[in-house]
Formats: sequence, structure tokens, C-alpha cells
Amino acid sequence: MRDVTEEERQRYHRDGAVHLPGFLDDDWLGRLEAAFAEEMSADQTELHVVDFQALAPMIEASGAEFVTPGIESATGRFCINSFNWRRLPRLAALCCGPPLPERIASLMQSQRINFYGEQLFLKEAGSLHRTAFHQDTPYFHVTGDKCCTVWIPLDAVNADNGMMAYVRGSHRWQIHAPNGFVTQTPLYGTPLPKLPDIEGSKAEYDIVHYATKPGDIIVHHANTVHGASGNTTDRDRRAFSLHYLGDDVRYRERQGMALDLGKSPALKEGDRMDSEEFPLVWSREQGYVAA
Repeated sequence: MRDVTEEERQRYHRDGAVHLPGFLDDDWLGRLEAAFAEEMSADQTELHVVDFQALAPMIEASGAEFVTPGIESATGRFCINSFNWRRLPRLAALCCGPPLPERIASLMQSQRINFYGEQLFLKEAGSLHRTAFHQDTPYFHVTGDKCCTVWIPLDAVNADNGMMAYVRGSHRWQIHAPNGFVTQTPLYGTPLPKLPDIEGSKAEYDIVHYATKPGDIIVHHANTVHGASGNTTDRDRRAFSLHYLGDDVRYRERQGMALDLGKSPALKEGDRMDSEEFPLVWSREQGYVAA
């Protein structure tokens, strides 16, 4: 795994997202492939899994409008598995062990790193579902500036099968309401304002798209507005997102969440994140810490 360059560090802080091509070596990528296989072969009833294709009738019945027209013709699933790393040893070792957390500390310019959680994204062949523009922060029970997501593709990704898109500079916007990922409708109970209709007015925003291949990663600030295209091809699009917290992040429970993932019974408002749920995995003083 290579180091982050100074130019990449500056771009992350300026734009809120940075594409790091050729960042992962073959060994690390192979271990991530094994972790993906481990998770997909596990008993899915014991994991936190959302299948948006299965939920489509319920979403339609709620009155929410899909960001993807004609979604009834989709032939594949769009699934997100979230916060399952404690059950999956291969994945836990990658998320919490060397060398990634230290590289992320360098990028965010943080003296310490906690691991918040991970998500597996599967857009099967023909799933069609676009990922609606959203920020990550309103889904997280945290506050602070040094919070990022590391997006890691396991397949070559372009506009036809789930390419990521980011609104440059949006990490300096206010925090907006979380939505249901396939619809712009805010989740029930959130007090935050609705995100502007970026889907319907893309020309008004500075949107950057990144075509990626295995070995690349994209790191974005948790406030950065982002989304992704659907998969119209005959092959699956697989990816992981790993969420890391820096030294200014504190615990803050948010309203309007569909799930209680990302909470800790041991923490109260304003606490550092150090806990069983969100372990300190690296610090400049201690080096790597066993999670």
C-alpha cells in the first residue's frame, strides 16, 4: 500500500473527496476479496442487510419517489450490508490493522484514528438502482470535522455500473437530512433540512465523477455530498466503504435513523469515541492498537 501524497492531501481538504489510483497492493486487495467472500457466504439473517429491490414495494407504498425511473424493470438486487465487521475476522483485520488507518491519519492530518464501521455494497447485474445524493454525517452518531469514508471497488467501475459522483466543496455545507439511498425523501423523524434537488439540477453544481479499477480508492469527507449511477451491465459491481474517525470527533446521537447501528451504550454526548463499538485502532503515540 503506497503513501498519500501532499497533493492528494490538499485535494481532499479542498474538494472534500480525492481519488487515489493504484493505492492498494495486490496482497491487500486479495485479502479484501476474501473478506467479501466471507461476508457473502455468512448467514445473512445474522448480519445487518438491506435489500432495496425487496423493499421496493414498501418504498413505493410510502409515497417516496425513486431517483431511478423504470426501476420495476430491474433484474438484479442493490444490497448494503452494514457494521458487520465484528462477526467477520478477515474484514476486521483489514479495517483495524496496518497499514490503512495510519494512511488515513496522514490524509486527515489526525493524531489518532478510531474505526466507526463498514458497509458492503453490491449492485448486481441489471440492478439499475441509482444511489441518491446524500451526505454520510447525518447517518452517523458523531460530530466533528475529521470523519471520512474510504470507498474501495472490487471491480472496474464506470458510468454504466455504479460510478461514484461527488459535489466538490460540499463538505463545507450544512448537514442535511438522511434519505433512503434510492429516494430523495428524508427518513422519518429527522429534524434536518432536506438536501437540495441535485438530481434535477446537476448543471448548477460542481460534480466530479471517478471511474475506478481494483487497487484504487476514493476517500471523501463524511459531509461531502455523493451518489452513484445504477448498474445496467451484465456483471456485478462490488465495493466496500470503511468509515474512520479522527481526533476531533465526539459522540452525538442523531434523530431520524431507521436503524440503531452506529450507537454505543457506553458513550454519552460529547465523549471521545473510544469504546468497544468504535475502537481506537491507531495513534501517533501508541502506534497500532488491537481492536
